[in-house]
Amino acid sequence: MSLHRTRVLVTSLALAAAVTAGTLTTAPAQAAVPVATDHSKPALPAVAAPDPASTLKVLGALGGVTQAVSALAAAATATSPAPSGATLQPLVAALGTAVQALTSAVPAAPALPVGSPAKQAAAQGSPGLGKGLPPLPVPVPAPVPPVPSALQTALTTLQTDVTALVAAVTSANPAQILAALTTVATDTVAVVTATVTALGLPLPVPAPV
Repeated sequence: MSLHRTRVLVTSLALAAAVTAGTLTTAPAQAAVPVATDHSKPALPAVAAPDPASTLKVLGALGGVTQAVSALAAAATATSPAPSGATLQPLVAALGTAVQALTSAVPAAPALPVGSPAKQAAAQGSPGLGKGLPPLPVPVPAPVPPVPSALQTALTTLQTDVTALVAAVTSANPAQILAALTTVATDTVAVVTATVTALGLPLPVPAPV
């Protein structure tokens, strides 16, 4: 065996032993391998952080909606005086005002960034494989509805179910009132979730039990 092959064999065994023992770090190995970097593509624009003043304004408007719903629930379950559709109407109007305030406070959904892959693919298309061949289809993700639209849907559902709550109170049926209150409570949670999502804030993670 030649001296050159002996040195190669010894080096290979040393590298294998180092990897097995975990003493060989990956950083030098990665640094030794040249990595081709494409500098021709522009960097994607950074996403702006939520404005604190705007966030607090929206959360305040959200509190107005939840307080209006709470007042409606308290009036619908009151025992003295007994609730009626007429006594609930001013509270329903107050909820409508709170909903309008929240809708006005929530910022509009941001447009798709100019440098995003979806817009670049739509503007440039994909190159064909050769002359006379059609371009390859570019996979484009399904359109996602703007977050404020999801909030608007949640608010509309809430107001619709509040109308059903008033009808249940008018009928004086305890089972219907309980069912309507349960639905309104679920709708209120959906409004809170959609509002937090519209602000770009992370949803709270429940603590493990």
